Amino acid sequence: MSMIPDDKINEVRERASILEIVSDYVSLRKSGANYQGICPFHGEKTGSFNVNPARGIFHCFGCGVGGNAISFIMKIEGLSFPEAVKFLAKRVGVTIEERPRTATEKRQSDERELLYKINGQAAAFYRQLLLNDPAGEAGRQYLERRGVDSATSEAYGIGYAPDKWDSLTRHLEQLRVPLDLAEKLGLIKRREGGRHYDAFRNRLLFVIADMHGRPIGFGGRVLDDSLPKYINSPESPIYHKSEVLFGLNLSKYAMREKGNGIIVEGYFDHLALYQAGIRNVVATCGTALTTGHIKLLQRYANKVYTLFDGDSAGRKATLRSMELFLDEKLPASVIELPPGDDPDTFLKTQGDGAFAGHLAKAKPIFEFFFSELLGQYDSGTVEGKVGTIEALTPHLMKIVNPIERDLYIKEISRKLGVDPRQMQKKIGRSPVSSADLAVPRERVKPRSNKGPEETLISLMGKYAGVIKRVRDYGAANLFSADLLPIAEAIMAHNDSEAGIDWALLLEQIDSTEERSRLAGIFMDDDHLDEIDANKAFDQCRMSRDRSMLKDGDVKELKKELSRLDSDSERYWEILRKLDTLRNKKSQLL
Repeated sequence: MSMIPDDKINEVRERASILEIVSDYVSLRKSGANYQGICPFHGEKTGSFNVNPARGIFHCFGCGVGGNAISFIMKIEGLSFPEAVKFLAKRVGVTIEERPRTATEKRQSDERELLYKINGQAAAFYRQLLLNDPAGEAGRQYLERRGVDSATSEAYGIGYAPDKWDSLTRHLEQLRVPLDLAEKLGLIKRREGGRHYDAFRNRLLFVIADMHGRPIGFGGRVLDDSLPKYINSPESPIYHKSEVLFGLNLSKYAMREKGNGIIVEGYFDHLALYQAGIRNVVATCGTALTTGHIKLLQRYANKVYTLFDGDSAGRKATLRSMELFLDEKLPASVIELPPGDDPDTFLKTQGDGAFAGHLAKAKPIFEFFFSELLGQYDSGTVEGKVGTIEALTPHLMKIVNPIERDLYIKEISRKLGVDPRQMQKKIGRSPVSSADLAVPRERVKPRSNKGPEETLISLMGKYAGVIKRVRDYGAANLFSADLLPIAEAIMAHNDSEAGIDWALLLEQIDSTEERSRLAGIFMDDDHLDEIDANKAFDQCRMSRDRSMLKDGDVKELKKELSRLDSDSERYWEILRKLDTLRNKKSQLL
């Protein structure tokens, strides 16, 4: 629950122009009362993404997503509600004081901000050395040999740590930086005698940034074949390896647009793809994939591809990651490059067109796992078949989609020469709940056709007279449970002096699916300009009454009546209700 005061949230919403906010991410053109563009949340060629500046809402008629400025920032930046409000507050100049901080909280917060600042100062120092200092010549030559252009070097903020013991230490001392904090970040270390020295020396430095681009750590690569090849910043109060993916700040919009992301192992693998124009890519920072990484990816991508080295270690890393993808229900496939190639060497020799071909042939990660098992076990023997099935079973049970799981069972049975019914029996009942089988809420496309209730909601938004008639007739008599709160909210908003605040109204809807559906209803009501509002109200009311009668109310009541004792109060209550429904039906026909 947000600790931000309501008045501050309202101020942010009022100041944040949705047209300006969305225009930072989407190219929009005016179309009637709305603005249209290519949706940033799914791949499309024709613009079905709409912004209504007057009502402060957006909606995509292609993928169904919709809401206000805050929900737009939540989705496109992968932020929680409080984070999105704070994000917009900074942009529109609203100061948010959630509550007085304790002395400990203030000290921790101030220290975190100082740690970000120190890392930023170190990044600037290393960058300046690479670009302008004679000591950075070795780094400049190395980048040239690797084919890294200046634009890519700038995008990554690549720097160079000279082959000296105290270059950064002395620089930080001149800036009056507390060296104990620089030590906490792993930028410098302390000798037994108490003197400090630089942790990174004679290395090319990649900046590890958070999703907002703030430097939180560094990865240092040697310029020759000496070991260790890489040294990474240690964990710190602002850097947790299990929750950070290298390059996410550069790739999050591309992943959002394409709906998928590519995971690689190294900094130069990431850089090679980025420089080749393949921007939807992230890398692990010297650690194995974690659940935290997967959850982070799910904010931006509906599917991922792994692109690890083809050696034994890389294949093991791929198989370890499968467990996480299955547990988190994130579809994943494996890109396989020729033996001996990594993304950097492959792109340099074969080009991005050849890479696209390997991407298109990527295997689903479970299929890759099965292929690996066939190489480990002799499937021509009983022992080999049993070993393969034993290894497959616990993972096969985690496949959520029952159709996909059934197809795998049939394919595995065919290749191993076993009865698929025996395979199914071996697996048993999969531990999959009905919730697991449901389509994720945010990916459900809302109903495109408007029923009488949706039309009535649209009429209430445009005509105050319809709101009065709804109030007189009784909103509960006109709307089902899912739309009744919206109708009541519109009436409440209409009673206020400011009128209906559409952005606030959408914000009060908990369900993302319902919020998106209603944004579509509210987005455009030009088609209601020439109609007779009172006549339309009557038509909607009668249409809903007919619909209710067709929904089997009478049938259900008669079924209940047959089970009751004629002496019971409920029996006579149902008889009266049936009589009312029959009268209503005769009036409608």
